[in-house]
Amino acid sequence: MYCRKCGKQIDDEAVVCPNCGVLAVRRGAGFYGQPVQPVVQPVQPVQQPVQVTNGQDIPEAKGVNGLGIAGFVVGLLSLFLGFLFCLPAVTGLIISILAVMDVKKRKSCNGLAIAGLVLSGIALAGWFVFFARLFIIMIIFG
Repeated sequence: MYCRKCGKQIDDEAVVCPNCGVLAVRRGAGFYGQPVQPVVQPVQPVQQPVQVTNGQDIPEAKGVNGLGIAGFVVGLLSLFLGFLFCLPAVTGLIISILAVMDVKKRKSCNGLAIAGLVLSGIALAGWFVFFARLFIIMIIFG
C-alpha cells in the first residue's frame, strides 16, 4: 500500500508512515492520512517559596535613600566647617541615624547613610577632643 500524503510505499500493517509520520487509517478501499500529534502534558508552573513573616507583609524596597545622601554630605562638610562649632556634626549625625533606620525600605544609597554616620561621628569626636584639650590648657595655665 502507499501513503496518501507522501506517496511512498509503506507496509500493509503500518499504523504510521515511516517517511512523513502521518497516521494511516483504513477506511474502505484506501488509506487516509492524518498527521500524528504528539501528546503534550501541560507544564505545571513552578511555585516560588513563600516566606513566613509572622503575619506581617514585608514591603518591597523602593526608591533612593535621600536622608542617606543628605547625612553623607552634611557629615563630609562637618569635617571642614570648624568655624560653625559642632552644629554640622550633630546635624549630620541625626540625619544619618534617621537614614540608617530607613535602610530596609530603600534600595539604593544605603551605604552613604552609614558613611555619613561615620563621618559625623568622627567630626563630633574631633570637636570633643579639641574642647577637652582647650579645657585642660585653661585649667593648667588659667
